[in-house]
Amino acid sequence: MKEKSRSPATRMIARERIEVLFGQAEQAFPDHPERSNRYVELARKIAMRQRIRIDRAFRRRYCHHCSAFLVPGRNMRVRVSRGNVVVTCQSCNKKMRYRVVRPSAGKE
Repeated sequence: MKEKSRSPATRMIARERIEVLFGQAEQAFPDHPERSNRYVELARKIAMRQRIRIDRAFRRRYCHHCSAFLVPGRNMRVRVSRGNVVVTCQSCNKKMRYRVVRPSAGKE
């Protein structure tokens, strides 16, 4: 079996493709939500194959359980509870919690 390429150039290409796929998912969501879910699955597969992390902005745009593309008010619920942002996917009813750290007053 052929070795997978792990050069910086292929990682850069993979990051660009992930950005493009999330952009297409955002555009396709109003008309074809299932297509946008497929774009998210493809982006995750690319990231897993190249062993790269998906950027935080993109990671918070999909459900980690069912890989659904999330749009606030349409298929996800956002609540703030005890220093956490709780995102509920309405496709699978799973909850994801993101810690919110309040910036300290001394730093600028």
